Amino acid sequence: MLLLVGVPWLFLKTVQNTIAEPYSIGVATVTEWTLHVQETGQPTPALISLVPSSSLVSQLFQQVFHRTMESLMTPSEPGMPVVLQEEFLAGLQDVFLPNEILAVARTVGLEQAQFNPVCMAVKREPSGGRTRQLFFVVFETPAFNEFRQELAKLYKERGGVLLFDPAALELVLPVASSDADFAGWWPLEVDRVVDCRAPIT
Repeated sequence: MLLLVGVPWLFLKTVQNTIAEPYSIGVATVTEWTLHVQETGQPTPALISLVPSSSLVSQLFQQVFHRTMESLMTPSEPGMPVVLQEEFLAGLQDVFLPNEILAVARTVGLEQAQFNPVCMAVKREPSGGRTRQLFFVVFETPAFNEFRQELAKLYKERGGVLLFDPAALELVLPVASSDADFAGWWPLEVDRVVDCRAPIT
């Protein structure tokens, strides 16, 4: 009986240890980003996102899959949200058109910024008797903070009165999920102490 109880625990521990090993990505894959505007009302969290090179998400997904050996899905449209549709509809739309926000992002050089991967992170939550999972990479770049701060300043200068918090959004790239509802994870609250599971090299 002890053996039967111990085997699942040992398997889970092995998976956890494997997930915690460093993930590797090619340097070139994090230097190619393109800003993309999504039509409002679409089933995606982002109004504006940074779309990576075609190989970045696939590289990371294969590493996640080989470590977990679970049935996982990749985003149909990979990208890092930099402005959420929710933020646009909640107030930004009062003073900006989507293309005007895009212009601000390009002016601060968001597409040319150096993006530093912080970690591979995992979110888990119960759902209908099972556990949903989201694997994502947390990134950092001063240009992202500069863009959000500039957007907040312009919003206020143009007469925006509702709350827009430039610090409310983390820069994250979804990699894999246990189901196709990637949008259902947003707004995504990132706790780096709890969620970060492995470094990126």
